Amino acid sequence: MKQLPLWKRPYGARRILDIGAGHNPYHGATHLLEIDAEEGRERGMQRLCVPESAVLTIGDVEALPYRSASFDFVYASHILEHVDNPLGACEEIMRVGTAGYVETPSPFLEQGLAMHDMQSPEQWIHKWFVFVIEGNRLVFEPKTADEVVRFCSCRAGEFMKDFYAGVDFPEAQHCFPGRAKRTALYWHRTWVPEVRMTMADCRKTGRECRFVGMARALVASGNDVFRAPRLLRLRRRFPDCARIFRAHGYRSLFIH
Repeated sequence: MKQLPLWKRPYGARRILDIGAGHNPYHGATHLLEIDAEEGRERGMQRLCVPESAVLTIGDVEALPYRSASFDFVYASHILEHVDNPLGACEEIMRVGTAGYVETPSPFLEQGLAMHDMQSPEQWIHKWFVFVIEGNRLVFEPKTADEVVRFCSCRAGEFMKDFYAGVDFPEAQHCFPGRAKRTALYWHRTWVPEVRMTMADCRKTGRECRFVGMARALVASGNDVFRAPRLLRLRRRFPDCARIFRAHGYRSLFIH
C-alpha cells in the first residue's frame, strides 16, 4: 500500500477517504471510493485491493455520496486528470473533507509523452494538464491534440519546446526523479481550482503558464545528486541537451 512521506502523513485522522484507490490504496484509508468495481477490478483491470478495515463505496468524484465534512483526510491520486468537470470534482472533494492530498501526472510528463505518440489512444485517456501555482491554486488546461503542440512564447515555453525536440522523451523521462513527473497538492480546509479552456500564454494574458513550472522541474532534476548517473547518461545519449540549456540561459549540475 502507498504512503506519503513520514512528515506529510495524516497523523490523528480517524476517517480517511481514498478516491480511486484501485489495486494500491493508501495505508490507513478507512473508506475507498471506486466509480466501477465490476468483478472486483479497477479501470486498469487489476484486482481491487480493499483492506479488511476499509469500506468500499461505488460512486463518482463529481458527486460524492457522503455528507459534508465526513472525512478528516481525503486522498485523490491520479483521478482529476480523468474527469469531465474538474471544478465540480474539486468542490466535491473539499466539501466532504477537511484536509487532503491531490496527485496527478505533471504537464512535464504528459506533454512529453503525448508529443512523441500523438496517435496512441492511451495518450488521450487523460483530459487535462494539471499544475500548481501560487501555492494552493490547482490549474487545469485541456489536454487535446491541438493543445499538446502549443507552447507559451515566454523563455520557459521556448526552452521546453526545444528540449522535447532534442530528446526521445519516452526514453529520457526515466532519467528524471518522480517529483518532476507528478503534480502534488497538500491542502487544509480549501484550495483554489482554476479551469482554463486553452493554454495561457503568460506574455499575452499575464497569467502564469504551465511551462514556468515545467522548466523549473527540469532544471531542478538536473541538479539531483541522487540521479547523477542517469543524468550523465542522459547527457551522453542526447548531447543536444547541454546546448539547449545554454541557448536558453539555464544551468544545472549534471546536464549543463
